[in-house]
Amino acid sequence: MNALNFNNEYREFLTDVKDNLIAQIKSKGLNATGYAANTLRVVANQKLEAELRGTKYLKYLQTGVGSQPKHIGAKFINALMEWISAKPNVQPNPKQTIKQLAFAIGNSIVKNGTSIKRGRKGISVSQAIKESKTKLLKDMGQKMRIDFTNGLKVKQR
Repeated sequence: MNALNFNNEYREFLTDVKDNLIAQIKSKGLNATGYAANTLRVVANQKLEAELRGTKYLKYLQTGVGSQPKHIGAKFINALMEWISAKPNVQPNPKQTIKQLAFAIGNSIVKNGTSIKRGRKGISVSQAIKESKTKLLKDMGQKMRIDFTNGLKVKQR
């Protein structure tokens, strides 16, 4: 029987959460450039400390971007241009440049918010944790001979 290593178990748990989030991003069609999914990583040290890190943009894949009376900055336009380039079904019309289309999309986001903010389902970090937690408890319970799913009962050998 393998000895229980909480550090490894915790890393595996966070890796499972990461994989779940990447699967959600892909299944919901939110992976145009791959940037958000590619930034997700588990960072751990020799202690029992580990965390799942990724770009700040991931929060917008969960909550969306609401309409805001702010101006559109160059960084936002550049990100939209990259997104447009990655989406074959979102292209400028013949009399429009990619930058002009990016400004039009940016203005729409500032005015109306993104589709996730307007009701489209985004990714769910809590769902990923919940699904991964069940697997973690089952794996740990098997190694410790404890049944977590039906109350804390020690299993017989």
